[in-house]
Amino acid sequence: MIKKVAVKTACANIYCEPKFASQMVTQALFFEELDVVAEHTNWYEVNQWDGYTGYVHKFYVSDDYTLNGSNQIFISNRFESLYTSLDFNKEPAMIIPFGTVIPVEENDNSFKTKEINGSRYYFEYSENHIALDKREKIILNAKKLLGSPYLWGGKTPFGYDCSGFVQSIMSSVGFQVKRDTSQQIIESTMFDIDFKDIQKGDILFFNIDSESVDHVGLWCGEEDNIVHCGGELKIQSIYDDSSIRLSDHILKVRSLFRMPDAE
Repeated sequence: MIKKVAVKTACANIYCEPKFASQMVTQALFFEELDVVAEHTNWYEVNQWDGYTGYVHKFYVSDDYTLNGSNQIFISNRFESLYTSLDFNKEPAMIIPFGTVIPVEENDNSFKTKEINGSRYYFEYSENHIALDKREKIILNAKKLLGSPYLWGGKTPFGYDCSGFVQSIMSSVGFQVKRDTSQQIIESTMFDIDFKDIQKGDILFFNIDSESVDHVGLWCGEEDNIVHCGGELKIQSIYDDSSIRLSDHILKVRSLFRMPDAE
């Protein structure tokens, strides 16, 4: 059984087993398309765009949607409000998180989503159009999410885990990387670099509680700071010894900026 469905809610939790009592392993965002590979009563076993697999309850998704022939907007605000009409003074029908990619049609200085589950939504959206290179944009977007709590499997400002945060930020500048630290550290699109060559937006991997990789963060390019989700999404010096001195646990430094046309 292989068919496609799309998330019809602001986000959908994906679990390791087809039951809510199991561990949430990741999340999928509004309009994200999922490949259904099996059905288990009220649950689908699904594959995401990055190859990640898990189980999603059917009430999160719909097979009635349109993606073809549309422009897409990556939501880079922390949250964005969607409405059922062009009256933006009403209460929003849905609030979607950073990282959502929405298929849209332009509609008189606003946007209208493609149809999903029999509904369309309207929203006003503007981005900072100051020209930034990708390294600068990575840190700008990361700072929008500061204070988000740690959540295992999380991929929204309501909660991130360390690798979900890195994946979401890299997606915001057009880089697609795998979901987990164990996958990211061997990601074929990244290149190992020396710490002395590190630049803003490069990725640091750590082995804090084990011999293998178990944490990841982004180099800020300001003093000795990284931005990472450890307890909460924060900026922290790698030499801060108030709890764990991160500089003692650097396992590898990698970059996506050795790729052709990456800058």
